[in-house]
Amino acid sequence: MASNRRNKIKYIYCITGLLLIILYLYYFYMFVDSSKHHYRYREYNTNTSNPFYIKYNESEDYLINTPGCSIPNFGRTLNFKEAEDQGKSCGDRAIFVYKLSNEYLTFRIDDIKMRIYSKGKWNYQCCYQFIKPKNKSNDVDYRTIERTGCEPFKNMSKIELKEEIIVVSCYIHNENKNTTIYEDAYILVKRLSTQKEVNANVSGYNILILGMDTMSRVRFIRSMPRTYKYLKENDWLDFRAYNKVDYNTFPNIVALLTGKKRSEVTKLCNNTMDTCNDIFLWSLFNKKGYYTAFGEDYLRLPDTFTLQNGFKVPPTNHYPRPLFITGESLKGNLICTMKKPSAQHLLDYALDFSIAYKSNNFFGMFWLNSYSHNLQNIPTLIDRNIVNFFESMDNSGILKNTFVFFLSDHGIRFGEARMPYESYYDERLPMLYIQVPDSFRKTHTHQYTNMVINQGRLLSPYDLYLTMSDLLHKDAGTYIYTLDACPQCVSILKELSPDRNCADASIDAKWCTCHDMTKLPNDDKKVLLGVSAAMAIIQKKNREIITTKCTECEILRFKKVLRAHIYTDSFNTRVYYIIVLLTTPGDLKYEVVVEKQDTLRVIEPIDTISTYNSKGNCVVHLYDRTFCICKIKKKCKIKP
Repeated sequence: MASNRRNKIKYIYCITGLLLIILYLYYFYMFVDSSKHHYRYREYNTNTSNPFYIKYNESEDYLINTPGCSIPNFGRTLNFKEAEDQGKSCGDRAIFVYKLSNEYLTFRIDDIKMRIYSKGKWNYQCCYQFIKPKNKSNDVDYRTIERTGCEPFKNMSKIELKEEIIVVSCYIHNENKNTTIYEDAYILVKRLSTQKEVNANVSGYNILILGMDTMSRVRFIRSMPRTYKYLKENDWLDFRAYNKVDYNTFPNIVALLTGKKRSEVTKLCNNTMDTCNDIFLWSLFNKKGYYTAFGEDYLRLPDTFTLQNGFKVPPTNHYPRPLFITGESLKGNLICTMKKPSAQHLLDYALDFSIAYKSNNFFGMFWLNSYSHNLQNIPTLIDRNIVNFFESMDNSGILKNTFVFFLSDHGIRFGEARMPYESYYDERLPMLYIQVPDSFRKTHTHQYTNMVINQGRLLSPYDLYLTMSDLLHKDAGTYIYTLDACPQCVSILKELSPDRNCADASIDAKWCTCHDMTKLPNDDKKVLLGVSAAMAIIQKKNREIITTKCTECEILRFKKVLRAHIYTDSFNTRVYYIIVLLTTPGDLKYEVVVEKQDTLRVIEPIDTISTYNSKGNCVVHLYDRTFCICKIKKKCKIKP
C-alpha cells in the first residue's frame, strides 16, 4: 500500500513537473524576444481589453486586421522605382556664419575655398545684407522681401544679429565694375525676449511636427532605410493605418492643424490665411504661452497655403519663409537655396528653434517638400540628414520633453507609380511615426499603452488634431472635445475601438482602404457601366472649362480600361468598383471609385493619375488642367 502511494505521489510530481516545463516553453515561445517569432509585450496596464500587444511583422498578410478595418499588406508586392540620382550639389560653402549669442554672430571665411571662387585672386571683398519682409507704409508683407544695404565684413568679423536671415556676397572690383563671385544665404533663430509665461494648465510637453510631402509608409520604409532603422531602434510608434481624408496636401494638413474640413476652412479664411490663423493649432498653443514656428521649403510648387494667398502676416512667432524667397533653384534632383539644400536649411532651423526654447515650451511645424514631392525628387538623398537631425535633438536633451510627429499628407498621386493596383492603398496611407518622451511613458502609462495599441487601429488627421489638443492640457488623456468634421474621432491617448471603420474616422469611401480588392476583367459589363457614368462627369467638366483667348479643350473620349477591381463594404450592403480608365486625345488616366447600391454612383472628385498635365496649360483655373488637352482655335488671332 505504501509503495503504491509513493508511486502515485511520484506520478503526480512527474506530471506536475512536465506541465510546468510545457508552460515554461509556451511562455518562452510566446513572450520572449526571438527572431523567429512575433514579439509580444505585456502592456503597462493589464486591465485594458488588450492585455498583450503584438509587435508588427512586415511579412504579415495585413497592415491591420480588426473587426472594423482590414488593410492588406500591399507593400509586399508593390514595386515602384525612384528617380535616378543626377549627382548634383548646391555648391561648396566657403563662408560660415556662427551665432555667438542671441545678439551677435561672426563670419568665418575659408580662404582656400574662396580662392577657387576667385580663381586664385586675393583682392575679393565681401559684404552682408539682412533680409526682411517687405514693409510699405507700415504694411508688412511676408510674401515679399527687401534687403538692407550691403555692409562689408572680413574673416571673424563680429556683427549684431538684427534679423534672422542674412545674405552674403563676395565680388572682385575690375575696371570700374564689381563681378560677383560668391553668394550664399543663412538663417539663425533670434530668440524672442518677450513672451507671456507658460499657462499653469499646460502639460509642459513640447510638440514638433516634421512632415515630408508625398511619403507613404511603404515609400518611406523603402527609400529611407537608415531613418526607418533609427525609429525602430529608438522605439518610435509606427501607425500603420493612418489614412488621409482628402486628395492633396492642403485639406489633409488643415484637418491635422484645425480639425476642420477643407470647405469650412476655405469659408472661414475667405481667400486669405491671415483672417483665420486663430483656428490653427499653433495659435492655440501660442495662447497658452508656447513659442511657435512654421516653415516650409520649395515655394515654387506652389506650397501648401499659396492657393489661399498664403500668410501676409507671420502665422507663428518664427516664420522662415523669407529665406526661400531669396532664391530657390533646381540643381539635378535638389532644390537649393544658395549653397545649401532648402530642406537642410529647414532642418537646421528646426534644431536651432528647439534648442533656443528648450527651457520653455514650444510648438514647431516644419514641412519638407523638396526631397519627396515630385517624381524627380529622391527621399534617399536626405535619409542620413534626417537621422542626424533626430540624433542631434536627442543629444541636446530636447526629446526628453518633446513629442515628435514624423508624418506625411499622402503617397504618390500620379505617374507610372500609380499604375499598379497596390498604389490605390499606397496613395491613401501616408507615414506616421511618433516619438513619445520617456517621462510621459512612465507617468502616463495608461495613455501610452493606448498609443501602443492604436498602432494597429485606423486613424485620420482629425484624431491627431485631438491628440495634440489633448497634450495641450494638463491632465493628458482626459481632454474631451468633439469635432463637427469628425464627431467620433478621439485623441489617440485614448484607446480606439477595434470596431472602428472609415465612417467613424470621417474617411470618405473615395479614400477608404479598409478592404481587400478582387480583380475584374477590364471588359466586365458592370465595369463598363461604371466607365460610362464616369465619362459623363469627365466630359461635362471638359465642356465647362474656361480657357485663355484663342484656345479650347479637346473633347475627351474614352479609350480603354487599364485596370478594374471590386470590393464589398463590411456590412455587405454596397459594392465598389475601382477603375482606371484612359481617355483620348492626350492619354489622360483617371482612377474612379464607383458605388453600386440600387444604382451606380461615381464618388467624386474624379482626379487624374497622369503625370503633370502640361498639355492643359491653357486653362484659366488651375484645377481644370485635369480635364483639358489644349488646342488652338481656328481662325482666331491674338493681337501682338
